[in-house]
Amino acid sequence: MDQAQGIRQMKAQHPVRVIAVTSGKGGVGKSNVTINLAVTLAQSGESVMVMDADMGLANIDVLLGLSPGLNLSHVINGECSLTVNVHSKKPLSKDPPGSKSCPRLPA
Repeated sequence: MDQAQGIRQMKAQHPVRVIAVTSGKGGVGKSNVTINLAVTLAQSGESVMVMDADMGLANIDVLLGLSPGLNLSHVINGECSLTVNVHSKKPLSKDPPGSKSCPRLPA
């Protein structure tokens, strides 16, 4: 079984849409856009998985107040499967960090 076999099996069970948030520059708000997009999709009933693929300076976990024991490098190094890594995370809160103290903006 190759690395992508698990992904192909998961995709066969449930159709998957992928949204990538990228930039060649740091500090432009990719993590904040990603979290807010994920929360919005979750609030609309979608199942959401966020993967921060920045191996050096990933900070989605920090922004969400998580302390993950596993990350993408564990999957790449064969220390755990993608399924184990994904299922070890707690569900995404429907309120992004800091949202309780911010007024609601009109759409």
